[in-house]
Amino acid sequence: MRTILLGILLLCGPMAFARNGNERPIVGAIRWDAWTGGSVTEQVERTLGPAKYHSRLPWFAKIVDDKTVKIHGGRQTVMDREINFAADAGLDYWAFLVYPESSTMSTALKQYLASKERKKLGFCLILHNTLMASDAEWPRERDRAVALLQEPGYQKVLGNRPLVYTFQGGDFLFGRFTEFLCQAKQAGMNPYCVYMGWNPSSDFKRVSPHGFDAVSNYARACDQPRFSDLAKEVETEYWNNAAEAGVPYIPLITTGWNKHPRKDNPVSWEIGHPYHSQKVFPSSATPDEIAKHLHNGLSFVKEHPDICKAQAVVIYAWNEYDEGGWLAPTRGPHGKPVTDRLDAVGEVLKGKKGTQHELVRIRQKN
Repeated sequence: MRTILLGILLLCGPMAFARNGNERPIVGAIRWDAWTGGSVTEQVERTLGPAKYHSRLPWFAKIVDDKTVKIHGGRQTVMDREINFAADAGLDYWAFLVYPESSTMSTALKQYLASKERKKLGFCLILHNTLMASDAEWPRERDRAVALLQEPGYQKVLGNRPLVYTFQGGDFLFGRFTEFLCQAKQAGMNPYCVYMGWNPSSDFKRVSPHGFDAVSNYARACDQPRFSDLAKEVETEYWNNAAEAGVPYIPLITTGWNKHPRKDNPVSWEIGHPYHSQKVFPSSATPDEIAKHLHNGLSFVKEHPDICKAQAVVIYAWNEYDEGGWLAPTRGPHGKPVTDRLDAVGEVLKGKKGTQHELVRIRQKN
């Protein structure tokens, strides 16, 4: 059934999305790097510690027992291999959720920049935590963000405009963002700035005066029982909302949203969040469902060039394992990486099956 479905997706209509030059939209995935050590890693080790959540573990995790796991993603070899995983599937860039340089949450970005494999995959920034730096840290963090825009491999759109995302604004953060944007322009750059919100039409009205060129989304919360329900909400409440309003938009592609692990073992930064009382979360997405939703998103971009000027999409997410959205390989039997989701994405983006690197494919029963 999966082979038939993907065959239909690849052969019918405007579905030949294999990238030749710039024929298909640019495809990126969000990175939230809680897996490289420090206090945040200790908390996600607890959320994914129970055996019922071990199928979500990062491919580099270790299982101690039915209640305990260890996650050591802060190694250069892990980053190097992850770049190959992403590039092999046809992804064009990672959107790093950027934290202050001193944070352990910045380890992955540092390792990406140091990787000998980085030329295979572009990157861009999601500014939010950077904008929340202390007054003492802010000038250094602002200049660091501007410098990153000038790194080799930084993702550009519309010719030569560095792609920059941010989310969750307010007068304070918008003020910081304006400072960042001014510094970037003084350095000779014209970033394409995208605000990740919750309602494209109203978001654009609110943020365009602050220098944003377009809107998008980071994720979609949902209390429906099936992933297909979640995907439909994204397509109607986000994509169609943007199309009807005629606002510049970069479509979000979701891979899930199920916070049961954090509901069972709360994390410090989400105490009191509404999902703690939520009874129903969407089912885990199958590779075919992700492939179909991605295909729909790419088609949306091609069919709406008036609002999708950047010709790009962003996927939630590369590695939001305990929050419920991921493309990156998980830990399979005997510690081997499970790459089914990436394989399905690769079949859409590259128009062929299989992988080019020595990746381990473990087929799961549908």
